[in-house]
Amino acid sequence: MIHPSIRRETASLTAFMNALWREWPHAAMIGSNAHDLAGPAGALRLPLTRPGGALIVPLCHYSPAGRHRFTGELHFISFNDEAFELDFAQAVALLAGEPTLAPGTSDNARRLFLRRVLDSANTLLAAETSRQQDMQALAWPAADYLAAEQGLIYGHAVHPTPKSRDEFTPEDLRRYSPEMAGSTPLAWMALKGAALWHTDVGMATAQDQLNALIASDPALAPMAQAYPRADGWSLLPVHPWQAHVIRQTQAYRYWHQQGDLIDLGEAGASWFPTSSLRAMYAAHAPAQLKFSLSVRLTNSRRVLQPTEVARGRLIHGAFASRLGRQLQERCPTLGILHETAALALATPAGEPLAESFVIFRDNPFPAGTTAYVMATFCQDGVAGAPSMVARLIQDLAHASGEPLATVAAAWFDRFLEVALKPFLIAQADYGFLFSAHQQNTVLALEGGWPAGMWFRDCQGTTFRAETIAALAGEVPGIQAASELAFDEPMTNQLFGYYLIVNNVLNLVATLGGDGIASEAELSRQLHAFLQGLRREPLRYPHFIDFLLNSPEIMGKGNFMICFGDINETTQPEGSFRSYVPIHNPICSAGLA
Repeated sequence: MIHPSIRRETASLTAFMNALWREWPHAAMIGSNAHDLAGPAGALRLPLTRPGGALIVPLCHYSPAGRHRFTGELHFISFNDEAFELDFAQAVALLAGEPTLAPGTSDNARRLFLRRVLDSANTLLAAETSRQQDMQALAWPAADYLAAEQGLIYGHAVHPTPKSRDEFTPEDLRRYSPEMAGSTPLAWMALKGAALWHTDVGMATAQDQLNALIASDPALAPMAQAYPRADGWSLLPVHPWQAHVIRQTQAYRYWHQQGDLIDLGEAGASWFPTSSLRAMYAAHAPAQLKFSLSVRLTNSRRVLQPTEVARGRLIHGAFASRLGRQLQERCPTLGILHETAALALATPAGEPLAESFVIFRDNPFPAGTTAYVMATFCQDGVAGAPSMVARLIQDLAHASGEPLATVAAAWFDRFLEVALKPFLIAQADYGFLFSAHQQNTVLALEGGWPAGMWFRDCQGTTFRAETIAALAGEVPGIQAASELAFDEPMTNQLFGYYLIVNNVLNLVATLGGDGIASEAELSRQLHAFLQGLRREPLRYPHFIDFLLNSPEIMGKGNFMICFGDINETTQPEGSFRSYVPIHNPICSAGLA
């Protein structure tokens, strides 16, 4: 009999074990007769040398697409066949201390990893407990954009710390975390003259965009009147948590002493953290706001770098170019949430203070919009309930009277056509590459059917070298993107992970795990779709050929990145080296 408290952390266990299984060569699948402890789908066996034995983690669904589901049970079997149950914390402690897992990792890094895993598990459990009703109601068509953004309770589906918030207090969690349905007014600083750094993409100025944002909230009118633009003042929106960091900086003290910075505190209507936490949304506002946030989330500290901020201008310019307009005309279901301006507190030398960056991002999602971030759309349901996408397809089948398998196949075909194809065309014919993972993509629905895909986060966009050369005459500064102009093998690795493994195959695993469709059949559909696309005359077909013909595809090593305390923002080379080969079900489908 499994104690209920053990099963309560199934979501954390599942994300942790899927990440570990992908990367640790010693992890192995065993059959359902292993000591009578394996589930109906077998179990994961994790060998241990200290103490000698193995952890047995039973499965309830084995996924060829790579995102397995676990029962929530954990057992330790010693070399002399003694067996007993463990809870999640005990199992993680054993693994964090296992010398064959990432040999050479320091004791300090192992202890930090253990702390972050348990912090994430505590956050996730608190959110799951407090948001039960919200999660049960998270369904089309009642749920809207914000509901899905704040509905990502479980976080990254293949990560040891999907909800690590170890630098947040309980009050911080309540106010600033989407999984706790957080909301907060923004903090504001009045800056005069050279104290404000700003840039824009060359359409509406940064100041005009700021004025429009302030005008959208009547509660800010007194503040705007007290510090008018005519007197040289500008108002800088600041994430309230980050405001504490900014107040400790030399730049803040300098301008405050000069009388050119007035700290106004929090004011105005509530803003809501989205699934990315540092990006804030308000239905009334003409822009979403993405802030620097000096806190580690999953694999990096989220302080924006100047090169990241500059990429918004490059991406906007690329899409305004002749080549970009051609891509948009050919792929009208691809939407880009452009980053149109950035503001920051200036240093005394006139440079932007990275900790104070705020980026203005398009906001085409008024209240009630049925557009859902893919990570939430494919998230496991609460207490064994189906996912959002599974419930949607079930509802469509019930309404139409068609067999579930028929509707599922038609829905997936529509998804491939309107959501996946534009990204593949952008790469294969135009040399535009998007890190289109599930948290960077928002699926728009019409009548429950896929109607388009929004891409956000310009920092995750780059180009082929040939594309950069072609844009040089139209997009000033585009040569700066050359640092991320990947060759074909790197494109296959990164694009294969973000777009295919993290996004499309995650959808396949969700539909398979929820019993909506066979993963094998969905993989055959995907293979046939890619074959059809490959018959078109494409300039750079290597990625589609890779998907069709390579028996292995690359998966990102989130477990070892976290275990080694690598910061992806400042140590990207460590992230690039972390990729591991995993089974490619698309290729297998073509051989069946």
